[in-house]
Order: sequence, then structure tokens, then C-alpha cells
Amino acid sequence: MSVTLKDLIHEFAPERSAEQAPAEGPAAADAGYDGATALLVREFLDAVEALSAVLEEESACIAAGMLDRLEAFAHRKAAMAEQLEGAVLRARDEGIRLPDDLRAMTLERIDRLERAVSTNASGLVALRKAVLTINRNLLVALEKASSDGTYARDGQARRPVELSASGLNATL
Repeated sequence: MSVTLKDLIHEFAPERSAEQAPAEGPAAADAGYDGATALLVREFLDAVEALSAVLEEESACIAAGMLDRLEAFAHRKAAMAEQLEGAVLRARDEGIRLPDDLRAMTLERIDRLERAVSTNASGLVALRKAVLTINRNLLVALEKASSDGTYARDGQARRPVELSASGLNATL
């Protein structure tokens, strides 16, 4: 079972005891987090926003057929994923608990990230299917071109060389 970012954010909810009543008066104005928590949350949110932007940019490039930057996008996404993982691990190690307002803001940003991931994945899957279709068509064409017109006893066409996708250079 995989753990989503939303699951992790819910993990950082403050623990509430049964006798803990909502605060009233001046104590209610306290946001419930210190500067270190705010800094870590800001770092996490910035990383989520940056990753969302990169995914949206990559999706736009795929839709426009600009495929020469896919490797650079992959490196940027991997670096941002490490940054997000580091922030989550630090928050877990430091025992940070997010008050409701920060959790709500974080979940909104993660929703945007999930939409960007979904759109990006759809584009990458479509691109992969296109490349596989092209490879398959090239293999069929090469097989027809290399056939010498003779058939084996089992009725299969014979060809002087074995063709496979591994020998096919189909870089984009």
C-alpha cells in the first residue's frame, strides 16, 4: 500500500486529547507554531509549488511536441522529490505538528500537485505509447524489407537476420 502526500500531512496533525477544549480568549490567537515550524512548512510548500510548476511546464512541452527537454525535466523532478522527502523526514524527526490552518493550506497545494501529476502522467503515457507504436511499425517494415521471400516448413517467413526492438535506434 502506497502512502500519499495527503496521508503524510494528516500524520502531522496535532494530537488532541479528550479533555482538551477549544481555546478561548488570548490563547486562541496563538497560531500554534514557532519560527522553525513555519520555516520548514514554507520550504515544503515552496517545493510543492515548484514541482507543480515543473510538471505543468513539462506537460505543456509534451503537448506542443517539444521533446528535447524531457531529460532535463526528469532531473529537475528527481531533485524536487528529494527536497520534498527531506522536508517531510525533518518534520517527522522534529515532531512537528501542523495546526489546522497550515494543514488546510498544505492540502490545497497538494491537490494542485496531484492534478499536475495526473496531467503529466497522461502526457508521458501517451508519448510512450506513440514511441512504442512507431517502434512496432519500424520493426514490421524492417521485417518485410529483410525477408528473402522464402518460407520455412512451418509456414513462417524466413529472413537472413533476426530483428528485435533492442537493435532498433529509436531515440527522440
